[in-house]
Amino acid sequence: MAMRDYRRGEIAQNLVTMLLLGVGLYLLVPRLVGEAAMLDVVRHANFLLTPFALAVETLSMLSICFLYHSLQREAGGHLTPGRTSLIFMSAYAFGHVVPGGNAGTFYLNYVELRREGLGRRKVLKTLAAANVLYSAAMVVILAAGLLSSCVLPGLPASYRLTAFLLAGGCALFLAASYLLIRNARLVGRAAVRLARLLKRLGAWKDREEGELVERMVEVRDFVYRLVSRREPLVRNGVYALGFWLMDMACLFIVFIAIGHPVNPGAVIIAYTVADVLGSLPLTPAGLGIFELSMGATLYAYGYPKEVLATAVLGFRFFSYWLCTLAGGICYLVLRAHRKREAAGRTGETAATSHPAETASEQGERQGRGDGVTADERTSR
Repeated sequence: MAMRDYRRGEIAQNLVTMLLLGVGLYLLVPRLVGEAAMLDVVRHANFLLTPFALAVETLSMLSICFLYHSLQREAGGHLTPGRTSLIFMSAYAFGHVVPGGNAGTFYLNYVELRREGLGRRKVLKTLAAANVLYSAAMVVILAAGLLSSCVLPGLPASYRLTAFLLAGGCALFLAASYLLIRNARLVGRAAVRLARLLKRLGAWKDREEGELVERMVEVRDFVYRLVSRREPLVRNGVYALGFWLMDMACLFIVFIAIGHPVNPGAVIIAYTVADVLGSLPLTPAGLGIFELSMGATLYAYGYPKEVLATAVLGFRFFSYWLCTLAGGICYLVLRAHRKREAAGRTGETAATSHPAETASEQGERQGRGDGVTADERTSR
C-alpha cells in the first residue's frame, strides 16, 4: 500500500499552522460574538464540572484504544493494550496536525503497527474494521439524535417528518451495508471493479490486480466474521459507541457547566455535521471548520451565540487540544520504549556473541598463565 512520506519539516510547518489557527480562533471568536457577553457566560460557569468533562473525554479515548486493540487481536496481532493505546494516541495526535484528520490518523496507525511487526494483511484488516465499526456506530447515534431532537418545542411538523425519514434512512443504510458484506460473491465482483479502477488511477502500481482483489476479499471476510458473531460484535460495538458517546457527553457537560443545557438530539446532529465537515482536508483535523459548523447548526436551533461560542471553544479544549497534547506525549513514550527495547536486544546480542569459556579452555588458559608470572598471580 502506497503511503505518503511525511518529512519532519512538513510536520513542523503543519504544527505551526495548527497553533496559529488555534490562537486566532480563540482570539477572533470572542470579538465577533462579543467579549462582554462571553465573559458573562464564563463568569457564571460551574468549574467544578471540569473533572467530569475530562473524565468522559478520557473514557472516549480509552474506548477507541480498546477497539483497536480488540480488532488487532482478532486479526492475529500480539500487541498489548498499553502498546496499542500508545500507537493510536500517537496517530490521533498526528491526525490533528496534518490536514485530513482521519487520513493522517490512518497513515500513522499503519506505519506504527507495521513497525511493531504486524503483517500488512493484519494491519489492513484492523484499520478497515475499525473504520467500518465506528462509522456504523456514528450512523446509529445519528438516528437516535434525529429522533430525540423531535421533542424540542417550536419545531415545525416538516422538521419532525424529515427527522423520522432520515432516521429510517439510517436504519436502511445499516441493513443494506450488512446485506452487502454478507454477500461474498457480490463483494468479490465489486472488488474486481474497484481494483481495476484503482490501477487506472495509478494507485498500487507495485501490486497486481489479483492481489488487490484478494486483500479486499480478506477484509470483507474479517469484517463479516466480526459482525456475524455476537461476542465480538457486542464488545467492539460497545467500544465504538463509547468513543462517540463519551465525546458527545463531554460537550453536553460543558453546556451544563455554563448553565445552558441543550437537547441531546441537537448536540448529536450538530456534532455529526461538524465531524463530517471537519473531515475535509482543509485544516488540521478541521480546526476552525468544526467549531463554526457546530456553532452554526446549534444556532439554527435557537441557542444564543455567546453560549454556543463559549461551549464549543470549551469543548474543543478537551477534545482537541488536550487529546493532541496527550497523543504527543504518548508518541514520545512510544519512542522511548522502542529505544530501551532496542538497547536491550543489542545487549543480548553482545552477550551471546561472547559465550562463556568451557572448562577445558579455562584450564588451558590457566596452564599457559596468559603471560602472567606466578608472583604476579600471587600478588593479584
